[in-house]
Amino acid sequence: MLRIYFKQARNLLKQEKLFSSIYIIGTALSLTMVMVLTIIIYVKVTPIYPETNRDRMLVMRSAVVQEKQGQSAGRLSLHTIKTCFQDLQHAQAVGVAKLFLRKKYYVQLPATGEQYPVWVQAVNEDYWMVFAFRFKDGTPFTGADVNSGIRTAVLSESAARRIFGEVAVTGRYFSLNFDEYRVAGVVKDPSSLLERTYAHIWIPHTLALASTWGKNQSLGDYAVYLLAPSREGREALKREVTDNLRRFASTFPEGYTFMWTGQPDRHWESLFRFSSNSTVDFNRVILKYLLIFLILLIIPAVSFSGMIDSRMERRLAECGLRRAVGASGGVLMRQVICENLFFTLLGGCIGLIFSYILVYIARERIFELGQVGYSAPPVEGAETLVSAEMVFNLPVFFTALFICLLLNLLSAVIPAWRASRRDIVHSLTFK
Repeated sequence: MLRIYFKQARNLLKQEKLFSSIYIIGTALSLTMVMVLTIIIYVKVTPIYPETNRDRMLVMRSAVVQEKQGQSAGRLSLHTIKTCFQDLQHAQAVGVAKLFLRKKYYVQLPATGEQYPVWVQAVNEDYWMVFAFRFKDGTPFTGADVNSGIRTAVLSESAARRIFGEVAVTGRYFSLNFDEYRVAGVVKDPSSLLERTYAHIWIPHTLALASTWGKNQSLGDYAVYLLAPSREGREALKREVTDNLRRFASTFPEGYTFMWTGQPDRHWESLFRFSSNSTVDFNRVILKYLLIFLILLIIPAVSFSGMIDSRMERRLAECGLRRAVGASGGVLMRQVICENLFFTLLGGCIGLIFSYILVYIARERIFELGQVGYSAPPVEGAETLVSAEMVFNLPVFFTALFICLLLNLLSAVIPAWRASRRDIVHSLTFK
């Protein structure tokens, strides 16, 4: 039966080329907008290399010190981190990263002496446990390296090839800002879209200049990434951190208030924390994106529904004749829905292709949505902005399929129901 319905839909495509073209193109454009938004959210929120532990992470990037004369807001200091995040019972790892490096970094290429600009992250040893980098060679630097300030580094694969011409370079030395560093390991390149993990070179945070300000040395340049043993363990970890922050806040003298504005956040929540000194209504954020999705679906569905209703008016005689020879209203409804599904799937396939093309061509602008913290500067390198795993995956595919089915039902059900309920005599005599 479905084969017959789709055959009729193909015939309709040939007979009503203008209607079919407008419907398919409209569906494609609508799906393209929804899919681009879906891909952005997927890349920002779901586990992607090397941020595969996002579902177990908590993030704290800022704090506020309130006083009578005003307030100071900024990242965390090492003093705050050591006081509030050391020896957490519910944490598997406590990653620390310095968000603002005070100088630019250049590698002096050994073959030519050329100054090669690189993006550097200064991190601690637990950073490599929170984020699951794939080591092509060697291992991360250790806690002893961090504490002693030994000049050691982890290179990205593209940086290793640029500096040494190969990946197996553990134990070799290179010049970074005219200081000699030993290579501890080499990792697969992260995407530059992932500002928390993207770099060419990672060094111990004790080698980077740090500043501290605010009452009780509470503010500085650091962010903390906490890894819970399980997804369910995040709440216990957050409660433990909150208790530590309260105790730390109680040490401030009268007239000073230390605030953390609801942090630490789950990974997806931290993406929407654009300000250091204000809380975020995450329910409102979710509602906002749901409304965007609904608008992108409902507006074209209403337009398509009007087009289908107009077409059904022209086909009333056909519907009346079919009902006169015994076809039920349910059969007519299934026919209209299947015909519309055929057009929707055609438009959906085109829209899916359009969305991938748009994401690739305009990737640098598109992924600025939700950008937080800092952005890596444009630096020569071989990193992939959009990897295949980010866009060609089952969640995105099934999202596209679901959108096609939903758009079909929203636009076809009412016209099909109206056509199936028309009086047979009226349908046969309609002109």
